[in-house]
Amino acid sequence: MVFYREDDCWIAHGLEFDLVGHGSTKQESLGLLLKHIRAQVADSFASGNLENLFFPAPGEIFDRFATGTPDDRAVGHVVFESEQLELEGIQAREYLRPTSSDPSLATA
Repeated sequence: MVFYREDDCWIAHGLEFDLVGHGSTKQESLGLLLKHIRAQVADSFASGNLENLFFPAPGEIFDRFATGTPDDRAVGHVVFESEQLELEGIQAREYLRPTSSDPSLATA
């Protein structure tokens, strides 16, 4: 997952699910993202539509993850008790949008 800011909100964006959570803090955005992931998993299993389970985020979001800074404070695994499914090794990164005053963005 990747954390980034949109206006005054933190966004937690799940890469494999293309789901987001938002909030005034990273932890709040993560909590909402996990709630959305649990709902997606539950609905996919209930409907028998496992093709609906994973839907990758756009490439731009993967780019944000790739260029972001590791965030070790984020959750390392999630357990979905009712579905007997456990996700481990979740990695999180924080992406900071470059500003126009960033000298590394200067063109030659």
